[in-house]
Amino acid sequence: MATNVLKELREYEKIQEEKLEQLKNKTADDVEKARKGIEKSLAAEGAKLESKKHEEIEKSKEKAKEKAKETLIEYRKKTEKLEKRSSENFNRAVDLIFSAIFD
Repeated sequence: MATNVLKELREYEKIQEEKLEQLKNKTADDVEKARKGIEKSLAAEGAKLESKKHEEIEKSKEKAKEKAKETLIEYRKKTEKLEKRSSENFNRAVDLIFSAIFD
């Protein structure tokens, strides 16, 4: 009878060890799946951030182009105004010189 109890205990212990090993394997698989899922999520998030970064860069470039265009237009207007004033001043100077000479 003692051998039967001992035999049953050994079988029970063997079954529990197998269950423990299966549980370890399942847990390791679950951890690996979770790790892969996290890596995939991080990669997707990284791609989104990279895409957003490029969008923001493009927006900034467009704003800079628009600002440069506005600045160029303003520069041209001021240049034209200065050229007009310069021409007017030159004409006045010529008029004064000729009036001084011929008067």
